[in-house]
This record gives sequence, structure tokens and C-alpha cells, in this order.
Amino acid sequence: MNKVILKYLSFCSLAIGAIFGIFATIPYIGGIALFSVLLLSAPLVILFLIMAGKMDLTTPKDSIISGAITGFCANITFSFAYSIVVALIYLLFKYTNNYFLTAMIINSPIWLFIIIVLFVGVLTATTNAFTGFLTYYIINLIRDIYENKHADEDI
Repeated sequence: MNKVILKYLSFCSLAIGAIFGIFATIPYIGGIALFSVLLLSAPLVILFLIMAGKMDLTTPKDSIISGAITGFCANITFSFAYSIVVALIYLLFKYTNNYFLTAMIINSPIWLFIIIVLFVGVLTATTNAFTGFLTYYIINLIRDIYENKHADEDI
């Protein structure tokens, strides 16, 4: 992969992870935001970069690598943004919507937090690699349908 594409990919995935991390602190939206980071961040970033003309998926390998990078980066910023916002809300207002996570974020040692974030990052990279792979095949299916539909017009 090209270094420029990797920069675009990592920047977009870091941004989407931070946005979902901030939204995850809102009750009832947190589950949707977590689900989006776990499964949908790679297709969102890949489709955004394809629509912007910055990226083109040529092989399944590109889609798998793109999905894995997107998933891992999005998870890292999701975790840190969520942790910072939850800690600030707890310290300023003494409010929490998840006592276990708030206690873990505030009271646990930093090395334990980093290990958990890295473990979940590998899980997120794996799931997003799969959804990136599915995105590749869905995009190619749509292209084939479009080309077959408009092939008769060219003759």
C-alpha cells in the first residue's frame, strides 16, 4: 500500500474513533457507537476514501489490510476519547452511566488499561478486516451489476 493512502486511512480512522468515543458516553447511543467501531468503521472509512477519490480497492488483500488498520486505529482513539470524557464527567459531576468501566478507568493502573485497549484493538482489527473484505466484494458486485446493465447501451 502507498504511504499516502495509509496516512489518509489512519487519519480518517482516528477521527471516526474519536467521534464515536465521545458519542459513546451518551446513554443508549453508547451501544450503537461501540457496535459501529467494532464492525462498521472500516466500511465507513473505505467508502469515504473511495468516494473522495483517495483510494481504490484493487485486491482483497488491500481491503483486509485497510480494514485491520482502520479497526485498530479507531479502537485506540475510541478508548482514549471515551476514557477521558467518562473520567471528566465523573470527576466534575460525580455522574456515571457504567459504574464498572468508570471504576476501572479511574482506579486501575495505566498498564492494565493499555493491555485491555490493545487486546480489544486486536479484536476490533480482526472484525474490521472481515467487514473491509465484505466491503470489497459488495463494491465489486455493484460495479459488475452496473457494468452489465450499461453494457447493452454501448453496443
